[in-house]
Amino acid sequence: MTSRLIALPGFHPEDLPARFPSPWHGAPSECLLRARDMAEACGHFHADCGRRGLLLLRNEANGEYSAAIAEEPFHEPDGARIQGLPHARSILGTTRDDVFQREAARISLAQLSGGSMTLLAFSEKERAKRPAKIARGGGAGLNLNFEHWNRALLEALDAPIVSNLLFAAALRKAGEPLTPVGSLEWWRGAMPSYDVKWDGMVLSPRTTVKPLAEWLLEGIPFASDPRAEDPFTLQLAPEILLEEKDFIAVMKPSGLLSVPGTGGLPDALTLASRMTGANLTAVHRLDMDTSGILLYAKTPEGTRSLMAAFREGRVHKRYRALLEGIPAGEDGLIDFPITTHPLDRLRQIAAAGGRPSRTRWAKVSVSNGQTLVDFYPLTGRTHQLRLHAAHPLGLGSPIAGDPYYSRAGLIADTPENPLRLHAAEIHFPSPADGREIRLLSEESFPS
Repeated sequence: MTSRLIALPGFHPEDLPARFPSPWHGAPSECLLRARDMAEACGHFHADCGRRGLLLLRNEANGEYSAAIAEEPFHEPDGARIQGLPHARSILGTTRDDVFQREAARISLAQLSGGSMTLLAFSEKERAKRPAKIARGGGAGLNLNFEHWNRALLEALDAPIVSNLLFAAALRKAGEPLTPVGSLEWWRGAMPSYDVKWDGMVLSPRTTVKPLAEWLLEGIPFASDPRAEDPFTLQLAPEILLEEKDFIAVMKPSGLLSVPGTGGLPDALTLASRMTGANLTAVHRLDMDTSGILLYAKTPEGTRSLMAAFREGRVHKRYRALLEGIPAGEDGLIDFPITTHPLDRLRQIAAAGGRPSRTRWAKVSVSNGQTLVDFYPLTGRTHQLRLHAAHPLGLGSPIAGDPYYSRAGLIADTPENPLRLHAAEIHFPSPADGREIRLLSEESFPS
């Protein structure tokens, strides 16, 4: 990929953050979206389908703005297909260590701050942080290892954010007084067969690109995850719905983690433990973006009983969701295999060789081009309902407010625009005496 520099005549950003904003979390500023529109109007993008990206640059000598732009064409994976889906293994190939070492030793990387190293040296530094078996591939049998990491690093060089950062570093080295102030990526063209990417959808860079992009940005004032500093997120707390000797049920709001994670974000387990004074154990989870009923065990007996009930299919849940668009039919069964995207581990994809995933659904009402539905998951995969709603093999109508699968993409990632997915009902046997407990929590989606 080759980046190019374009002028942005008359561009005067009014909402530019003081620090380089995170490309992975939070909605992009309006000035980055305006820069995207100006870049596309220039006619310098040529690929019919794939990622496009820009790096907004400020000239410190005259205060004018320009953009480095790049595109990463997309091609469907080769190989046999099942249900029209490629096998998960075909989405990310491998590069043998000896081949990678020869290629990577010849590739020089330059930071915006002036530092440099070869891709091989960077890879060795990163390898020291990783286990030999990188990940289990979301149950798809990918068994990711360092040969996959080799390929992912070579492909990261073609990512728009990396190409643009390397290009900007070369311009700075040549004496251009350019400072990067923001980055944006988006999708153009048809949706991949296995992934949910809408034409014009704003995307975060792939997670396998993140280590290299962050190293290239070292020395540039960089904003942390905006959720860690947002007053709305920091004041979120669970509401206790029911508390018994062996368990507690809470209503988790959207934007709150189910269990402690990285980045210092608040989580419902820690907050509920403080509220009850009990040492709680998670027996299931909800996505951070999903609201609704969540169970925690209070005792070892409660943990064993509830985990067994989930494992044996004796827990039944209903989710309420608001969809963009109007899916065909009134009800039905969605059934296709899903797995974690091997190059972008925040996303799930539809792929042969993935784990079985099944959801029953029923239409509740239609209003203003949106549809209220009930989901009854028969399996419990990560992002199952979100992917089943959005993918054409499912309903083809994404859940409103979804930063990963909706048409707006990352633009939807604001506290004021939560994911409209709510765990509204749960049935489970009491750990104490086996009686069926039924809990309800009505959704309160913003209009």
